[in-house]
Amino acid sequence: MKVAWVSNILPPSHTAHAAILHRLLRGRDPETYCLLSGRDYVNTPHDEWSERLPGRYYHLRSFRLTRGYRFGMKAVRIHLNHLLDVQRVFLIARILRRERCGAVVACTGGDEIADFAAAYLASRIVGIPFFAYLLDQFSHMVNFGMGTTILRHLEPAMMKGAAGVIVPNEFLADDVRRQFGIEPVLIHNPIDLSLYENQPEASPATECRIVYTGDVGALHFSAFRNLLAAIETLDFPAKLHLYSVADRAVLEKNGIKGPVVFHGQRPLNEMPAIQSNANILFLPLALDSEHPNIVRTAAPGKMGEYLAANRPILVHAPADSFLAWYFRHHDCGLVIDRDDPNALADAIRRLMTDPTLRHSLSERARQRASADFDLEHARTQIDGLLGW
Repeated sequence: MKVAWVSNILPPSHTAHAAILHRLLRGRDPETYCLLSGRDYVNTPHDEWSERLPGRYYHLRSFRLTRGYRFGMKAVRIHLNHLLDVQRVFLIARILRRERCGAVVACTGGDEIADFAAAYLASRIVGIPFFAYLLDQFSHMVNFGMGTTILRHLEPAMMKGAAGVIVPNEFLADDVRRQFGIEPVLIHNPIDLSLYENQPEASPATECRIVYTGDVGALHFSAFRNLLAAIETLDFPAKLHLYSVADRAVLEKNGIKGPVVFHGQRPLNEMPAIQSNANILFLPLALDSEHPNIVRTAAPGKMGEYLAANRPILVHAPADSFLAWYFRHHDCGLVIDRDDPNALADAIRRLMTDPTLRHSLSERARQRASADFDLEHARTQIDGLLGW
């Protein structure tokens, strides 16, 4: 059976969402899937952060109104674009028929929120099962990117009409059960554990090397500012080493400057060595976000990578977030859930001066990576759900 995967973000993009899809689909017969996106992966070159998949890519071209922000026209423009997005429904339906797809999986995440709803409606037209892959909860992303629109009101129908709903963490699973009365399939964002085997220990250094890999945005800024303020108070050398595609000027404008080394984005295949060479891996979410629902249920794609890297993890996230709960519940990282640079500084000192603590946290982290984030187990779950 051929399965259509509809996602605004596809490999070889630099994001965690692209990495997740790459891991799940690589090595499969390219005749068993096709890839659809509102972004142009067909004609536009993309940086090779990960390898391009060999399956067929489709660009969901559509006309959009991009002007109309003044004089109260923004809401009108949004609703007109929803009408224009109807064309995507029929475009996706044509592709599903042309490819003779037996199912469609739509992923949340990225800029083009309308593709998710369009994929659901197209599956109804063609008469094939629809599967929702909630890398983020759909209504949260609609509110974050577009405000209150008609798309939000489609969510209950899409969730209840889906043949299966995939979620990446326990908090989002609880939300889906409570809101829609359905039982989702829990698949933590998977990683290839073999890539983290036999990685060398962190090399001796004259400074504490605190490493972060991945994108940095509004959901992270305040946490990074707290970390950098904490580093400034330490009585030993330490720096944040930032491996991110984020623009340096934007980061510095938002207070991410000082004891930080900007390395830029590195390819996905370099991440195991970079992460395994850290003294501390930093995993942040803003404690003062304007979008607390997104922060509460966020499951960063790098989470499994960090757990597998055999290095101590410092989590700085709100107490009610999935991130803080997971690391506290499994005692596999040091969690600071207060908006307090001094508490972060104390945590860094503990991790650098207590070898027993470092070892125990790293060991439990490796155990959780194997228990929850193993790629082969995730692929088995996907195959069983889709009937592949």
